[in-house]
Amino acid sequence: MNRAAERRRKIHSRAAAEKAATTEALRLHTLARLRLTASEMGVMAVAGSAVVLLARLLLPAPEYVWLRVLLLPLTALFGYAVTRATTVRQYGMACLATIATVSLNAYLGVLGTDRPLMNFLPAALVVMLSTSFFWITLAQWIGGALVSYALFVPLMLFDAASRADTVFALLYALPGLAVGLVSHQRIQDFQRRAFEQECRLAELAVTDPLTGARSRRDFLQQAEEAAARAQASGAPLVLLYLDIDHFKRLNDRHGHAAGDEVLRAVGGVLQRMLRHHDVFGRLGGEEFCVLLPDHDEQQALAVSGRLRALLAEVPRPDRRLTVSAGIARLRDDETVAEALNRADLAMLEAKQGGRDRVLMAA
Repeated sequence: MNRAAERRRKIHSRAAAEKAATTEALRLHTLARLRLTASEMGVMAVAGSAVVLLARLLLPAPEYVWLRVLLLPLTALFGYAVTRATTVRQYGMACLATIATVSLNAYLGVLGTDRPLMNFLPAALVVMLSTSFFWITLAQWIGGALVSYALFVPLMLFDAASRADTVFALLYALPGLAVGLVSHQRIQDFQRRAFEQECRLAELAVTDPLTGARSRRDFLQQAEEAAARAQASGAPLVLLYLDIDHFKRLNDRHGHAAGDEVLRAVGGVLQRMLRHHDVFGRLGGEEFCVLLPDHDEQQALAVSGRLRALLAEVPRPDRRLTVSAGIARLRDDETVAEALNRADLAMLEAKQGGRDRVLMAA
């Protein structure tokens, strides 16, 4: 009972870690996309503030002109910080600072007018709605909405806005808030779907769709990277080369559909039994290779034993499912191709020796 509970806990913990990793990857992916349009957002923020400032100068007795002029380069600086953000947190803070300067500029522009609340309402709505698409997290959107609407409070309280203006502002501001939230959630859903589709396409490009194994090219690339890490750290790295016995006979007698079922079953067994950092690839029709980091030959032999036992339970129409395998440990002075060749030769020797066996490479 305790083992079952521990196993469930590990599965849930692993699922939560994978979900967190996927969420973080989505946010970084979204950040990379938004940074491409952040410069346009910054330019529009500065240009919009400048236009509002010029419009206010046309009215009598403009107030806080020089302070508003100083806010323009500050807005540009924060907009530039958005384009240079390397984390989601930095991006959110830079966006908040940009919106704060734009909103403050609009707020200063309505001071001294007859109906400041009504003059500020369009600017607050435009800022909040136009930025709903740029937030990455819900918390950032809430912060942006608060910054956009915070300056309503002094206009309602300290300037003694009329009851009619206050009610009118609320009637427009609250639906605007709802529209902003819906827009943010919809664009987040769109970005999530696009991200998942890109991940699936990328996975298909490096994964054999029948067995779930890495493609030959991707497997060899990952093997090179694993070899570099192993040789740098001095940790062992073993290659386990597998070949399904009598596979051609299966295809010839029972058709390729039966062969595909066996290949799919082999891929499923490998996915279930290997560790998360082990890598297996399909190198040929019925040939697979497994990378076993931090394993020596004896540990790899134990892995092959468990694998052969599980494969023996897979149904095959003509006989018991068996494999021949060769094991080669990467040496300090050899390449992945050389180690793979030694494992391949050991597998061929196992086949010539009667099949259904595992041999160590010379």
